[in-house]
Amino acid sequence: MSTAIEVKGIAPDKTLETCAKLIIVSYFREMMSHKEGAIDGTDIKFVHDMRVASRRLRAAMDNFADCFKKEPFKKHYKQVRTITRTMGAVRDLDVLIERFRNELQTLSEVEQGDIQGLIEHLQQEREEARKPMVNLFTELDASDFGTQFLTFFEAKA
Repeated sequence: MSTAIEVKGIAPDKTLETCAKLIIVSYFREMMSHKEGAIDGTDIKFVHDMRVASRRLRAAMDNFADCFKKEPFKKHYKQVRTITRTMGAVRDLDVLIERFRNELQTLSEVEQGDIQGLIEHLQQEREEARKPMVNLFTELDASDFGTQFLTFFEAKA
């Protein structure tokens, strides 16, 4: 389970904008630290942790939106929202697959066969849902989203 990160450098003598930047950059780095594992797709915890981190990042961006110029901020916010939504489609299927796998042992042999068929169908759907996620990451890398995001929000401590 993803745990909240500790943001260093926040102090009462710092401006709200500086603290906001520190928080946003920290959550962004946390979110992106799960990207390679999410792309790999073999361990569902990476999708979960990246989605949780993206939701925390969006909450921080919501809270501190007034500290930033509207247009550049809005562009970055929309990208983070897109990441969250794309991750959500994969995560929802991960949860269903895991739930049905956990219930297999409690079912009769006939029911197990039916549920196994459902799991296989959901796994195919998951692979289809992963394609937009992987494509999104490819597009974000090609557009240098990470560098642009960090440049815009880089906090001067």
